[in-house]
Amino acid sequence: MRRETRGTPLPSTDGFWVASEVPGLELHRAAYTRWTFPKHSHDAFSLCAYDAGAHALHLQGQRVVATKGSLLAIPPGEMHEGRAADASIGWAYRILYIPPPLLTRAAEEVGAPVGTLPGFASPVFQDGALLEGFTATFDALKDGAASALEREERLLRLLVVLLRRHSALTQRGRRVAACTPGVRRARELLEADPTRNITLDALARVAGLSPWHLVRAFHRQIGQTPQVYQRALRLRRAQVLLAGTLPMAEVALACGFTDQSHLIKHFGRVLGVTPGAYRAAARAGDGQRKRVQSRGPAPL
Repeated sequence: MRRETRGTPLPSTDGFWVASEVPGLELHRAAYTRWTFPKHSHDAFSLCAYDAGAHALHLQGQRVVATKGSLLAIPPGEMHEGRAADASIGWAYRILYIPPPLLTRAAEEVGAPVGTLPGFASPVFQDGALLEGFTATFDALKDGAASALEREERLLRLLVVLLRRHSALTQRGRRVAACTPGVRRARELLEADPTRNITLDALARVAGLSPWHLVRAFHRQIGQTPQVYQRALRLRRAQVLLAGTLPMAEVALACGFTDQSHLIKHFGRVLGVTPGAYRAAARAGDGQRKRVQSRGPAPL
């Protein structure tokens, strides 16, 4: 997914890894120039460290710019979109996708009530010591040379320090958009079966709204239109299935995409990694997990 420009290449070797010790923990390193991420969200908490350039995002109702040396925190379920602040330079970053239960557990370590999902006053911050901790943790998780105990301790320490220094308002449980009854019914119908080829008229009837009113209300309350929300649900399902043995073409159909090329197009555009690379990383992580389990359960 690297997009080169004339001049000095961005300092990044693209890669995607699945950590074996913690289910749902993923690592991504990439560099982009003329690339735009459409509006989307992740089920995981995203912690990004910027190695070069500048990344402009629309996040939490504001435009923010993350530059070299900064860190960016994106809560799970938070809608965002982004592109290079300067397309002639682009940006390079590393991302830890952290499962929400691990974040809430770290929050409990710093005194938050059980089940609290932390928030942040500002999504972008400068913290040299935390950046060093991020790098050490990322490398340990990626390379696998350190023991499982060391890797897990590094990750927990990183999250505890992050929350102690930068967390602000907290919210019990998982973030859920406040919806009117009609929009909530439409959202629940999409979530019940993301593969269903439902029409806008049918969705509007369930919501009790006109089609155009539904689109506007859904976008205002959820942060995206119904079709974008449905596609995000399909991509999340694809991530789960890609970790298994189902052929790529069958994964595409099982997730509601017209064919394999349709899946590849949207998967790469939104997640920044191809389905094939994601599958390879997921299988490698699963293989490591099986080897660890064969020697006895790894500590969590």
